[in-house]
Amino acid sequence: MSRLFLFAVSFACCALAAAQSTVAPRVVPADKLAGYWVMNSSSIQADVPNYGKNMEQPGCATVSFVVEKDGSTSNVKVQKVVPEGDLAKVAASAASSMKFDPTLSNAGRDRVFSWLIFPFNLPADAAARTAVMQRCAVARLGWNDH
Repeated sequence: MSRLFLFAVSFACCALAAAQSTVAPRVVPADKLAGYWVMNSSSIQADVPNYGKNMEQPGCATVSFVVEKDGSTSNVKVQKVVPEGDLAKVAASAASSMKFDPTLSNAGRDRVFSWLIFPFNLPADAAARTAVMQRCAVARLGWNDH
């Protein structure tokens, strides 16, 4: 009887864990992400090829992702890249390496879906930098857009 009980408890725990992982994450706009998770800046690494299309051009890439309970990212997807080219691969690589720490208000380590704009080769002039970054702005993304 105790084996049957242990099996039932084990099964229930596995079922609960599976159910939690299938629950859609909370959608959090980029400007609100810091209310849930704070990026550990030392975690960002990216695979950057030696050459590629538009690699030296000023540009940006909007990348969506899920911050998991352990602070890692998953479901990384490039939503927009300007100009078209290989900067998308660099941005996806950077987003995949990011690690986050929960804020005090996120003690439950809620999974969140969000997005960030990655800048590349921005010009020195502030107005020109803003113009480049605005080209990657996206309206609110939803979990279904992923």
